[in-house]
Amino acid sequence: MSATMDSHPTPKDTSPLLSLTQTLFAPILQALTYTCYQMYARMPTGVSPEKVQFKEGKDFVPGLGATHYLLRPEALESMFILYHLTGDPVYREWGWEMFSAIERYCRTNGGYGSLKDVRKTYLEPDDKMESFFLAETLKYAYLLFDPETPIDLLHKHVFNTEAHPMRTFPAMDEEGAKDLLSVKT
Repeated sequence: MSATMDSHPTPKDTSPLLSLTQTLFAPILQALTYTCYQMYARMPTGVSPEKVQFKEGKDFVPGLGATHYLLRPEALESMFILYHLTGDPVYREWGWEMFSAIERYCRTNGGYGSLKDVRKTYLEPDDKMESFFLAETLKYAYLLFDPETPIDLLHKHVFNTEAHPMRTFPAMDEEGAKDLLSVKT
């Protein structure tokens, strides 16, 4: 199946948040996520460089001094969130391609390692694995493909900066927030 930006996602939920996301931000979110995917897909290893530069009238290229990959989670996180919000299987497909490339080029005997240059398929990964790779990158990959995930981004959970799901509190709904923020004398 070829991945395109013309897919029409079927929402998993019809909450006001999803409606707002679909109407106001969906085109931007989908375009940014597609760009994240392309940053991986267009490299010979299938792994994204640390950053890219966009040249006027040209396509993007790996950023100066940033052809390395440090096992970062943000792109797989984006695939997880967009899949969760839309139900569109293209985000799982893209996530699988990204994960497969990481598995192929970053796997070591004792874990995973960063790449010095994502344009060179013959280089071995470094013998160094950042802690966020297990805590975030692999967690988002797992959640992306877990059909029974209890994580509910729309109603019950938020993620902290280390990708730990945290339950939201009913007291923090619109009414509760007003009560908590009001000054009582």
